[in-house]
Amino acid sequence: MVGIKESTYKTLLIGLFLISLIGCKNSPTQDDESFIFVGRNAYFEDNINGVTFLRDNETRKPLNGYYVVGNETSKWEEFNVKEGVLEGDYIIFHDNGEIFSHSQYKRGKLHGEEKINYKSGKLKTLKTFTNGTPYGITKTFFESGQLQIESKLKDGEIVESTAYNIVGEIIAQSFEKDGRTIRQSIKSGKVYKEEISSNYDNFEAVKFFDDEGKMTMFIRMYEEGEDRFFIELDENENEINRVNLKKDPHQIIKYRKYFEQH
Repeated sequence: MVGIKESTYKTLLIGLFLISLIGCKNSPTQDDESFIFVGRNAYFEDNINGVTFLRDNETRKPLNGYYVVGNETSKWEEFNVKEGVLEGDYIIFHDNGEIFSHSQYKRGKLHGEEKINYKSGKLKTLKTFTNGTPYGITKTFFESGQLQIESKLKDGEIVESTAYNIVGEIIAQSFEKDGRTIRQSIKSGKVYKEEISSNYDNFEAVKFFDDEGKMTMFIRMYEEGEDRFFIELDENENEINRVNLKKDPHQIIKYRKYFEQH
């Protein structure tokens, strides 16, 4: 390439690539490597019986093929469609060109891995779906790569979860035990607060612990009609004291310090 500067040559290559993309919009091939280049507003979503169909804005016909959505300088999306329904890859890009998310679809529903990335391109979240429902293990990472949250799902709901700080220490965890969901806040390896919710009745309570891990207060929150109660319990869940917050609001002072300290 005598007489052409390197920067000019690169610009020509980029221009030729974009021209080829635009040309594919009007005359796409139908082999495995074909794609159709369209603008951002070239299609719309149509929901039929719970299934999302992608349709051409002008013809209103279902999209069919592998599409690249963008303009002369940017690319925003890539996805594969069969007769209007997402099938296979669906990729969304950050404005700097890095992949924001890469999902897999089967007959219009999320099916397989979904990866969500930081703008730097580093992995942020990893999920797995089956027929539109998340399952298995979901992981969230700090941008530096350390694990931040790991959750176990069942029937689309989180049943176990552990959260870490940037140096890998556990700072919170949740799990199910004896028909209850337990959420623990942790510092320096010790639980300092434990929130309890029953999965079968209206039991809602919170435990507070000192620096040595000893329980200092166990409070159940309970509503009956228009009255709201704080019920102080012992370790065996026997009632020690009951405060009607509507009739004796000043009694909240006794318990406020626990919530403020934690």
